[in-house]
Amino acid sequence: MNLLKDNLNTLYAKYLFTAFGSSIISSIYATVDTIVSGQYEGPMGSAALSVIMPLWTLIFSIGLLFGIGGAIMMGNDRGAGRKERGDGYFALSLALAVGVALVITILFVIFREEFLMFCGADEEVLPYAMAYTKWLIPSLPLFLIGQVLIAFIRNDGAPKLTMIANMSGGIFNILGDLFFVFGLDMGIEGAGLATAMGQFLGFSILLSYFFQERCQLRLVKITNIRSYLPRILSVGFAPFIIDISFGVAVILFNKQIMRYAGAVELAVFGTVASVAMIFQSLFYGVGQAIQPIVSINAGAGEKDRVKETLHLAMFTSAAMGLLFTVVIVAFPTAVLSAYMDATTEVLQAGPIILRIYGISFLLMGINVVASYFLQAMLETSKSMVISLLRGFILCSIFLLLLPPLFGFETIWWTMPLTEGITFIVAVKLLKGVEKKNPLLV
Repeated sequence: MNLLKDNLNTLYAKYLFTAFGSSIISSIYATVDTIVSGQYEGPMGSAALSVIMPLWTLIFSIGLLFGIGGAIMMGNDRGAGRKERGDGYFALSLALAVGVALVITILFVIFREEFLMFCGADEEVLPYAMAYTKWLIPSLPLFLIGQVLIAFIRNDGAPKLTMIANMSGGIFNILGDLFFVFGLDMGIEGAGLATAMGQFLGFSILLSYFFQERCQLRLVKITNIRSYLPRILSVGFAPFIIDISFGVAVILFNKQIMRYAGAVELAVFGTVASVAMIFQSLFYGVGQAIQPIVSINAGAGEKDRVKETLHLAMFTSAAMGLLFTVVIVAFPTAVLSAYMDATTEVLQAGPIILRIYGISFLLMGINVVASYFLQAMLETSKSMVISLLRGFILCSIFLLLLPPLFGFETIWWTMPLTEGITFIVAVKLLKGVEKKNPLLV
């Protein structure tokens, strides 16, 4: 594929399809585990997966920090004809990923119980969370390193292979869940084992790319880390915040739920968070689909292609947001029943929670795509504003203030209010960039 000359609609469709495949399969690791654990263990299984979810967001967000940040810089340099410099970003990003992945794994081994308690587990939920994470430890580094490889392989012109890798691991995870959890009667521990084995399979497929003739990625000696590292971190910071913020929000939700309510509400939120992870992953897919197209065309000064790509992504994310909101608002009981062997208490509390939270999906996609687009245009400060608002600032304010001021039930309005205010800011930032950036006027 020639990102500078091929038909833009065709390019966008190809990247969107493969990004969707990669994104939704990535979320399957947590989603399918939540479903089978909830069906086997009941509400405690769903509650345990809610506690574990911040671990995934920590790992994936750091992978995005190094992967997306380095891949965008590589794309810009390739668009400007500087391939060797682009390879330097690949080499440094991969080295950073390996080092940080090993550190996180060691710390998790040492402080596993403390981490899970910090994320919201109590004495009742903790044994389930410990059982799930037992088999994950050997595979943890591969999740982070794999995210980096996916970003670079996709930008190297092979998005289909990244989709195949993710789909293979995800399909194995689904089948493994059924076999280990129910077939071998391992329960939630079997779900963790299936996830680990699925990741080993997907990672092996990613590695196979480097033995193919079409691979243009090269490990080169980096002579000036001080020049490369700040660019990787600044460009990758926005997607890092987008993803890590989901984990922070889950931790805050878990703690506030256990403070003001109990395990039933935590189990319902486990379903809400899992559904949100799927939908948000699909919105990530839209952002990741336009990222290589925008970064390379921006580097080459192709302003019309940049604008058209943005319009395609915004239309896609708006249509998806409407569809997701309608599904959650119309069928909350069906969603709850699919995720767990729901008790009477869960079915009483759950539908209203899903309906209120579901409103946030209406604008979430537009906010995510706006952040990815600004980041691909190297408007990193503006991209960070959007990410920080919806990730840390507004979300934290509403989570901490709404329950004590207006009652616990208002906590579910946190995300609709957060996405609504962020949308207003995102629109203003995009208009401001359009006026000042010569690529968009």
